[in-house]
Amino acid sequence: MIYYICAVMTFISASVSLGFSLVAYKQATTESLTNAMYAFSRSFALWIGAVIPFFYHTVAYLYMIAIAMILVQFFDGLIGVKIKNRLKTFGPFVTAAANLVCLILLFI
Repeated sequence: MIYYICAVMTFISASVSLGFSLVAYKQATTESLTNAMYAFSRSFALWIGAVIPFFYHTVAYLYMIAIAMILVQFFDGLIGVKIKNRLKTFGPFVTAAANLVCLILLFI
């Protein structure tokens, strides 16, 4: 059961990241369009990676994709700190912490 909870948490994390990158892409100006496309492509790849544990049950793979999303959310939280935005600070940090707790419970 904890496998699927961790998989869902990882999927939610990847989906939020994908959503923010899609918004950035749609709102990008000429100067920022290239960076927005790179962010979207990486977020989309991670989102596809987060879907896989629902169809291919392997703990090692879930471990790796969960770690990737924990790191993404952690660094997103640091960006939130830098831009002094509470929502963009606490949201990613809470998501990263929740995903980390799920991952730890998976191995207990």
